[in-house]
Amino acid sequence: MNYRGDKRTLGTDNISIPHGKPRKQKRCSSPDRTDAVIRNGQMIMGHVKHKLSKYELQDTPTNKLIQYVREIITKLDTTIKKKSTVGVFGKTGAGKSSLINAILGETDLLPSGTLCACTSVIIQVGANLTDFNYTAEIEFISKKEWEDELKMLLNVLSEDGEEKDNAIFSTANEKITAMYGEEGVFMTIDDLMKDDNFSEIPEFLRSQTKKLTCEKASELSDQIGCYVQHDDSNPGGCYWPVVKSVTINVPYCKEFLEHILLVDLPGTGDYNKSRDQMWKSKLRECSTVWIVSEINRAGSDKEAWELISNSVGDMAQGGECSSICFICTKTDDINPQNYMRSSKLKDEDFQITPVDSQYASKKKTACILHRNAKAKEKVKKNVLLQDQIKTNFDCDDDFFSVFTVSSEEFTKEDPILKKEETEIPKLKDLLRTYNNSHTNEMASQYIAGALGILSLIQGFKEINAEMVEKKSSLYQDLEINLQNALGHLHECCRQICSSLEELLSKGAKESEEKCVETANQVIAPKKDGRGFHRTLTALCKNDGFYRSKKGTTDLNSRLASHMLQYINEAFSEFFPVQGKATEKSLQAKMVKFTIVNEEVMVKYENSPVLRHMMKFLKIEEMKLKKMLKQKIVEQKKTFYASLPESIKSTLLQGYRSAAAITGIGSMKKKQTELLEYIESSKSYMFQKAKREMIEMMDRTMHSTVEEIKTGLKASMEYSLLNTNTLSFMDVSKETEELKKLSTQICD
Repeated sequence: MNYRGDKRTLGTDNISIPHGKPRKQKRCSSPDRTDAVIRNGQMIMGHVKHKLSKYELQDTPTNKLIQYVREIITKLDTTIKKKSTVGVFGKTGAGKSSLINAILGETDLLPSGTLCACTSVIIQVGANLTDFNYTAEIEFISKKEWEDELKMLLNVLSEDGEEKDNAIFSTANEKITAMYGEEGVFMTIDDLMKDDNFSEIPEFLRSQTKKLTCEKASELSDQIGCYVQHDDSNPGGCYWPVVKSVTINVPYCKEFLEHILLVDLPGTGDYNKSRDQMWKSKLRECSTVWIVSEINRAGSDKEAWELISNSVGDMAQGGECSSICFICTKTDDINPQNYMRSSKLKDEDFQITPVDSQYASKKKTACILHRNAKAKEKVKKNVLLQDQIKTNFDCDDDFFSVFTVSSEEFTKEDPILKKEETEIPKLKDLLRTYNNSHTNEMASQYIAGALGILSLIQGFKEINAEMVEKKSSLYQDLEINLQNALGHLHECCRQICSSLEELLSKGAKESEEKCVETANQVIAPKKDGRGFHRTLTALCKNDGFYRSKKGTTDLNSRLASHMLQYINEAFSEFFPVQGKATEKSLQAKMVKFTIVNEEVMVKYENSPVLRHMMKFLKIEEMKLKKMLKQKIVEQKKTFYASLPESIKSTLLQGYRSAAAITGIGSMKKKQTELLEYIESSKSYMFQKAKREMIEMMDRTMHSTVEEIKTGLKASMEYSLLNTNTLSFMDVSKETEELKKLSTQICD
């Protein structure tokens, strides 16, 4: 078969995907108009479905065919692309909450860390599409998880001498006091776990999500405060220690958040394994990452860049990040006189004069805009120095951008900056672009799928012996094409596994040689032992991964780093993020995959019935490939994460043995226990990780190929081997209506 993307079209409907230079795009429709396209399309297909139902109850041979058509119409409504995630990073005080509030047009929705300490609870913000209320859904950790954590916290509070660390002691005390009040630290585990202590949050006991609904943003902010913030003035009234995440849905944000989820990802952890796991999971879901930093630190904010560098694997090869925005906040926080002096600027440089009645405001505005421009320039230069980012991402203009924002000026009643100068509108436009792209893609998929179904119905208008024979002939040709195309995909999968296995073998050998040295760098760094004891203890109790207020320590990933470094470049080529497909990638091979190729279209182009059937099959093929390409993006995250996960499973007993060591000299003993366990495991640990990754990839990719086979075979059999007719169905009018709707969507 001709294994290329086909440019030939079937009839008047251009349902193939041409390669090369894109066509000139139509003017983009508004979100409301695109939503109307989907709604009208659903109404049209609902009418078709209703017409079919009139005949479904009759005892006729066409019943199975009618049921099949009705089922694929129903599937059109259920095939909804997942929301895109925008991850917002930044340390406490960087202005994340104020930034998100400003974008939402709310002054007091998300609590800030000004008065109360922010916690490591993950906050997600989306649009309320149901009504005009402000709602929140609070997800708790399990009762068992809290009991296990409480035991650990009580153990921390009982430690003394070398075991005691003030920082971790403070965290343990803070959590227990927040939940139970000051007397909580003196209670036993049995007393702490009594149901009476959770009377205000019965959902926690029932493993349910707590839902809050308010008419005003300020009311919701007050109600969620105890679930996301620590308040020393309210001991026993804060429930954040048992909260995993809070999802807030805001009205009036449909135009830019209908298909977008803003996720406030805390830059630090607090010793909670469940939240740490969710943090990693959410990071891997981010299609865009926003790094938030105060403008006076933006150019030299090492913490922000370290956060990204340490997470780059989970964002790139292990995730789906396709762009990064660096957002400099608090641009209005400036002393004009000091700034002009330090920058050697004069009034004439800004074309202002003291005699002007608005001299002060013009001077401050000029300084703000001048510093904004300098900050953007400095941050862009800084990104070129980040080797981890340059190595793992294609750092073009579309990938990295810088914004300088002032949430304060945007929300003030008497601002000195124009709205556009605060750059909040630019960020809203960016979200709107993401959202519109999502909406247009959904509309295009729906209309294309609907037209395919109508083509199928039209193909069953009449049937005779000659047509049965022609359909059978087309089926045989397509079956041959399918086998050939599947062979290409299976070969692609084999080559991917073979290439990565070769690289992993080299990485496993190097890992075995250097694992003790690598582990020493993590668990026995050249720093004050007393200060490191907290991290080591937490690392052992959290199975090799620990997020603290000072950052992340991940022994499993460090041990896997040599293997990951060997495969990173090839892995990125084989499994790129969406929109970045390379020639070697499985996604690119799937784009080229087709059974309705040019040769087949030419052979059967004189048959209107078979043209209808080929249109249907081409669109079913397109839908299937699109769904599976997204599935590959999800699967590759699991592939990449499997190496450190496998190493963790091998070292699990070692972590637990080290965690159990207490008493004088325990830190040294823990280090020795871990190093000896790693030494004794190294001969098989990395080979096991390699084998498990390759087996998972091979199994999963071939399963994906089989899904294509199963899906297309079913469509081929129903459309070409079915001898029944739908002569009573005339859908020519519906077809024309759908074609008109398709012109209202962006290409």
